[in-house]
Amino acid sequence: MTRICPGLIPRSHQGLFSSMDVLAARFSTLTDESGRIALLDLTRLQSLLEHDEGLEFVTTLLSPAETQLFASFTYPKRRLEWLGGRLVAKHCLSRLPTAGRMAPTLYCEHSLLPDENGCPHLDMLPNLEPAPAISISHSREYAAALVTTTVTCGIDIQQKTAQLARVQERFASEEELTLLQRISAPLTRLGIIWTAKEAVKKCLLFDQATFMGTISLIEISYAPRGATWTARCQLADTMGSTTSVRIAEFGDYLIACCTAGEKHA
Repeated sequence: MTRICPGLIPRSHQGLFSSMDVLAARFSTLTDESGRIALLDLTRLQSLLEHDEGLEFVTTLLSPAETQLFASFTYPKRRLEWLGGRLVAKHCLSRLPTAGRMAPTLYCEHSLLPDENGCPHLDMLPNLEPAPAISISHSREYAAALVTTTVTCGIDIQQKTAQLARVQERFASEEELTLLQRISAPLTRLGIIWTAKEAVKKCLLFDQATFMGTISLIEISYAPRGATWTARCQLADTMGSTTSVRIAEFGDYLIACCTAGEKHA
């Protein structure tokens, strides 16, 4: 926590960061040694924002450019999700492997601002070369981030709700559902397909508006020791190339991570 700005965290706020550490350790198997994952309980963050002291502390973790953008949001849900996403991504950055280079020293010294595709882009951190790949996601009570030293990455978190079943024809084929038939819970099957495709989209097809029809889940395996699924997805518009996604279940949520060494052309 010494890399947080300011250096000393008020005792009343330490739970926010320790809870991120606990969840990061729990889901570390979703990425390899090149990356870091973290999750943030947005209800904890919301409780801080309801008090002037907490709001003042949390916003000191933002850069001037981020502070200006945060102040422009008026919708409370948007403010909470955006802020949570930035904090959890900065938490990942502070714990990224740093062999042969300097690590970021203060949360407020770097910015995570949207690029032309709306993806988070790291600014104001010249001591990290090449720049890490960053992906952020949120669903209901949680924000999640994946930061890697690979070229690109994608993360998705999704609560298992009835809405998945209502729209399943838009993203899940009969072949994919049959592939996952050993998983007894219908919403878990749908959530795996949804999060896997969303993670691949963010990783490789971030510049495309529609993508569900171009990604097919063709293989899946489960590792009991790490309690994770590994899905193999095929991209129809890249001559049948495939990529893998790691997925874990977390209460009513599913989390998927995808990394790649080169960007989709």
